[in-house]
Amino acid sequence: MEATWQHLERLKTRVGLELPPELLTWWAVMDGVDDQRDHGAGNRSVELIPKGYLPLSVARAEEEYARQSQYPDPGCCTPEGTHLKQAGANGFPYCTAVLPIGRAIDGGLLCVDLRQGEHHGRVMEWYASEGIYDSGWASVTEILDEIAERLDDGEPPAGAV
Repeated sequence: MEATWQHLERLKTRVGLELPPELLTWWAVMDGVDDQRDHGAGNRSVELIPKGYLPLSVARAEEEYARQSQYPDPGCCTPEGTHLKQAGANGFPYCTAVLPIGRAIDGGLLCVDLRQGEHHGRVMEWYASEGIYDSGWASVTEILDEIAERLDDGEPPAGAV
């Protein structure tokens, strides 16, 4: 299911930062997975994104963003809405310039870093106990390329039976 234009516009307004074009394209084509239902079904879920993440819909991304952004990183997020750290920098507890795009069954989030700097658009991981840190993926495109390569090689997604 594709994300509606209205949902995307509402999310962009709420976040107030430039979203990477590849993320907008991905959401325009595929609006995520129902992470609450698919992880809670009691069956072993197919792991589309490595490390146990399922892609979030725009609506779920907005919910997670609203929930986590209540706890901004005092060493990064200013009251004026600017950020003291550059894209790709670690932070704790949560930086309001990172947008969730995936969720793991253990509560972790896969996020896109929207802060300014050389690593704008970098994919970060977030856990409540660890804060935000580098995932090893430079961009959403890199994740999608990895998934496509795995499927082109005839490998099922991790967790598929």
